[in-house]
Amino acid sequence: MNGPKSAKTSTRRERQKREREERILDAATRVFARKGFHGATIRDIAEGADVGDGTIYNYFEDKSDLVIRIMTRIASVDELPGELAAALDGEVPGFFVTAFRQRMDRIVEGEEMLRAVLPQVLIDPVLREPFYEKYVHRITVLLEEYVEAQIRHGRIKPVDVPLVVRGIQGMFVGLLFFRILGDKVVYDGWDRAPELLAKVFLEGLGA
Repeated sequence: MNGPKSAKTSTRRERQKREREERILDAATRVFARKGFHGATIRDIAEGADVGDGTIYNYFEDKSDLVIRIMTRIASVDELPGELAAALDGEVPGFFVTAFRQRMDRIVEGEEMLRAVLPQVLIDPVLREPFYEKYVHRITVLLEEYVEAQIRHGRIKPVDVPLVVRGIQGMFVGLLFFRILGDKVVYDGWDRAPELLAKVFLEGLGA
């Protein structure tokens, strides 16, 4: 029969596993930022995380999986379902401003890695297809569910939800690309962008 000691051991193992996974992701972020996707090797990442090469494959399928997991972490995708559920009874503008700000802050933290890897994601089908399915499409579905729920609650007017959601994502990604390209206006206005994005989405540009 399992007792408190067994449960405590299991909890410790789970914590150690999470910590090792985070250490691998941190190392992969640094290596990708320095060498790019194709220049980086599993051995480079393993050395940076102070683990054996084989340990990487206990947590991740390959380098593509590492990139997607890093992007997922930057965008806090795993937290998004809970955020959306909690936001259903709250103000729509406040949710979008908070969600945009949190993710834009994380983008700044991971900017060097994004600069090195994101262009490769767009041209390499080995990266592009899983990136779309596991990252972009996953966020799209969650946002569609949120907007549809808010339409039912009467907080957002009826719209073409799939197209509107992709428009929201497009604005966000567009600002990211301007930042990666070094656009001074975007750099200088980055802190103001969450409120602007929410205002444009919810109120439009009419006088």
